[in-house]
Amino acid sequence: MKTSIRRLHFLAVSALYFLLLFCPPKIYADDDLAYQLDYNLEFLPASGQAAVTITIDKGQLIHNVRFKNLPDRYSDIEADGKLSVSKSEVRWQPADSKSRLSLKVKIAHERDPGEFDAMITKNWAIFRGDDIFPAAKTEFVNGAYSLATLNVTLPSGWTSIETGWPRKKGNTFRIHNPDRKFDRPTGWMIAGALGTRRAKVRKTSIAISAPRGSDMRRMDALTFFNFVWPELKNAFKETPEKLLVVGMDDPMWRGGLSGSNSLFLHSDRPIVSENGTSPLLHELTHMVTRISGTKTDAGNDDWIAEGLAEFYSFELIYRAGGMTDKRRQTIISKLDKWGENIKCLRQKNASGATTARAVVLLDELDKEIRRRSKDKYSIDHVTRELMTKRKVSLGDLEESVEGLIGSKSKTLRSSLLQ
Repeated sequence: MKTSIRRLHFLAVSALYFLLLFCPPKIYADDDLAYQLDYNLEFLPASGQAAVTITIDKGQLIHNVRFKNLPDRYSDIEADGKLSVSKSEVRWQPADSKSRLSLKVKIAHERDPGEFDAMITKNWAIFRGDDIFPAAKTEFVNGAYSLATLNVTLPSGWTSIETGWPRKKGNTFRIHNPDRKFDRPTGWMIAGALGTRRAKVRKTSIAISAPRGSDMRRMDALTFFNFVWPELKNAFKETPEKLLVVGMDDPMWRGGLSGSNSLFLHSDRPIVSENGTSPLLHELTHMVTRISGTKTDAGNDDWIAEGLAEFYSFELIYRAGGMTDKRRQTIISKLDKWGENIKCLRQKNASGATTARAVVLLDELDKEIRRRSKDKYSIDHVTRELMTKRKVSLGDLEESVEGLIGSKSKTLRSSLLQ
């Protein structure tokens, strides 16, 4: 009997080998439509710039590449093939076979007076790839797709570069965004003489990085992630392959900002605030869910994204056992007090008080969903459905909730949403 089983196993393995050898999958059959897209980044601290080169190995697959020109930030734009540069737009038609475009980009950006969300010094640089590598509109041969990498050249004395993308080798990263056929290195990045702490939590590789000498509490953040990560996974089901948290002191912007597979948090910001919410979890929720609200004449629904981020910033701690029922209720009560003068959540210019009032409404919605579904569903199920849509409206929220409880939500009939 055992001999027969071994023989069947051998035949099955042999058949699979034959299929793989002589009937390769479609990805190999379509290799002619795959093009190598290489981004090269070199830092120029003396001029406060980055030198960017974009190289395509099969220019014949790309009809043209267009991106918005930013004359106050872009300079020295050159390319093989046909290049047209106006004050408002750069248009590039790559040459056949290997072709490249290069430019220099100003790195520093002042978000508020005296506070920067991008900066370069002689020892380090912090920025978002979104602001360095132009967002291009591309026309290409039908079926063409990119295999993209980012390669970084560091100045003398700079020891490392960290991004939210998987590292291939050395200072080269693999860039893959399923939503784009012309991949682009986005998200937060940090380079220079750095201090970095790493850990693997479940299936996510986490790096907490800041320039040497900064006050960033790297080990505090790593320990916190280990504590709360199981609840993050339970709530959203999806977690990134890699997460980079970038931190720094003044004069960086004194807040938190999320990006692709990454986030920035000023080193002065606490991991958990005195009001019980977590700036770190707030930005992490934004990063994982990628939910944003639609903005139309009917109203601004970004309160959904901001409300969910703030809700989970303490809810995940509570679920992990990091606070009592009484503490959680105190947080809700204080947020209710903060937002008591808000009459409409869908206002054009939202504030912290608007987000506070949104959290209270979402907490009420969670209770309603649990009650009416007899604890079969919760706000987590709604959030996961909204994650598939990314850009969401009040109508999307109403539809998702109604699908779970079988009728319209009483909570969402609030005058706050009129």
